[in-house]
Amino acid sequence: MRARATAILAAAATFISGTSQAFAGGDLVSGREKAQQCVACHGPGGVAPNPTFPHLAGQNAAYLEIQLEYFKNGQRFHPVMTPVAEALTPQDIEDLSAYFSAVGPLADAP
Repeated sequence: MRARATAILAAAATFISGTSQAFAGGDLVSGREKAQQCVACHGPGGVAPNPTFPHLAGQNAAYLEIQLEYFKNGQRFHPVMTPVAEALTPQDIEDLSAYFSAVGPLADAP
């Protein structure tokens, strides 16, 4: 039973890491340029200066993409983030997600 659970967890980890890499297909340079609009709330390099705003630096690219999609399509609402996300193209979302996942203190975390 323990071996089966370990095998399932290993398969899930492989799937998740593979999914994460697929979402990280954006352009880092373009993402850095587009991220300038995020600095006011999420700080330079995605490290928020205010504890009420989340750090974006080093977050998983797939997670960031999903959250931006949720704001864009109305599954999540925030008075500032929703209009920002609504204006993003799919390429913008990929670029921003790739950039923020590649920078900051969490980027090198296992």
